[in-house]
Amino acid sequence: MAEVTADCGPDPLPRIRATLQGGVLALSLAGEFDHYTSAPLRRLLGEGAARGARRLVLDTALVTFCDSALLHALDQWARGGGRVELATVSRSVRLLLTTAARVRHPVPGGPFSG
Repeated sequence: MAEVTADCGPDPLPRIRATLQGGVLALSLAGEFDHYTSAPLRRLLGEGAARGARRLVLDTALVTFCDSALLHALDQWARGGGRVELATVSRSVRLLLTTAARVRHPVPGGPFSG
């Protein structure tokens, strides 16, 4: 009998690895981050800020999907006085950030210009 295998693709479950040292919260994110799966990330960011972290360094190389929930979490960090640095950026995160920048700073004469 022949062996049957199925490729399920990347694991969609969000995974976070974190270290906090010297005021720097370093996070490695993997999987999918949306409204329903970003709660642990938001809690971790809040806990890091409460422990004195002001610099956030992100590795998002393994993020396969993200929506405005990730953008909102990063925006909240920055509004709280923290700095965000991207160590590596996945295609999904790059698309989200590029789209957000275009909406916030629309092209003159484009659909969102005044």
